[in-house]
Amino acid sequence: MYSQFFILFAMIVVGYYGYRKGWLTREVNKGMGGLVMQATIPAMLVTTIANIEITNDILVGFFLMMAAQAAAMMIFGFLMRLYGKARKLDGRLLDMLDITTGSLNNGFIGLPVATIFFGDVGVMYMSAGVLGLNLYLWSYGVYVLGGKQGGSGAQMGKTFLKGAVNPNCIAIFLGLALTLSNTVHLVPQALLDFLTRLGDLSTPLSLIYIGALAGSSGIKQLFHEKDALEISIVKMLAMPFLAWAVMLIVPAGDMAKSIFLVTAALPSAVVVPMMVEKYGYGEKMSSDIVLLTTLISVLELPACVWLTHFLY
Repeated sequence: MYSQFFILFAMIVVGYYGYRKGWLTREVNKGMGGLVMQATIPAMLVTTIANIEITNDILVGFFLMMAAQAAAMMIFGFLMRLYGKARKLDGRLLDMLDITTGSLNNGFIGLPVATIFFGDVGVMYMSAGVLGLNLYLWSYGVYVLGGKQGGSGAQMGKTFLKGAVNPNCIAIFLGLALTLSNTVHLVPQALLDFLTRLGDLSTPLSLIYIGALAGSSGIKQLFHEKDALEISIVKMLAMPFLAWAVMLIVPAGDMAKSIFLVTAALPSAVVVPMMVEKYGYGEKMSSDIVLLTTLISVLELPACVWLTHFLY
C-alpha cells in the first residue's frame, strides 16, 4: 500500500514542480484537464466497466451508491449552509456554500484513487459517484444557484440535459450496456486496445493536473483566506466522519463502504466555481474552497484509504 501512496504523491509533485518550473502553463493545464475529462476518463470507464463480470449484487450496489452519494452531497451541503448561517457569513454566499461544499471530485481524484487502491470493482462504484455528482450538480445544484431566482421548467430541463449528458456519463452507460448484454467481444480488439491505452493515461494525467493546479494557486495566499480556509477544514473533517458513522448502521458490503468513506474525503468538484460564476454569487470563494480542499485531500485521502483497509 505504501508504494501506491508514493505513486500518488509523486505524480502530484511532478505536476506541481512542472508548473513552478514553467513546463506547464495555466493554459496547458486547462487543456490537459479537458483532455482527461473528455477523452481519457471516458475511455477508462468504458473498458473497465465493460470487462467486469457484473453480478446482481454489484449492479444493485452501483445504483444504490449513485443515489447514496447524490443524497449525501445534498444533505452535507445543506448542513454547511446552516454552518455558514451560524457563522454569520454574507447571506449571498450561502447558495454557493451549499453546492461547493456538498460536491465531491469523483472524476479527477476519485477515479485515480479507486484505480490505484481498489481495482476494477472500486472503479465501478466510484463511477456511480460520477453519475451521482452529475445528477446532483445539474439538477439540484443549478436550482440552488440560479433556479430559485427564476427560469422555466423547460429551461431547467435543458440545462440539466446539457450538463448531465456528457462523455463520462455516456461512457458509464455504454460500459454497462456492453457487459450486461455480453457483447463486448463484438467490439474490434484494436479499438479496445486503443481505448485501454488511452484510459491508462487517466491516472497520471489527473494527478499531474491536480499538482499543477496547486502550483498555480499561490498556496501561501490561499491560507490567508480565513473564511474559505475554515469552511474547507470543516468540510474535510466532518464529511468523512459522518460517512463513517452512517456506514456503521448501513448493511453494505466492504467495498461499497470503503468507496463511500474515501469519496467523502474527496475535495470539492473543480467544475463548481464555473457553475457559480454562471448561475450564482461567490465564484472567488468557491474557487478558494476547491483549491484548499484539494490541498487538504492530498494528506487526508491516504489516511482514509488506510482506514478502509483497517475497518473493512
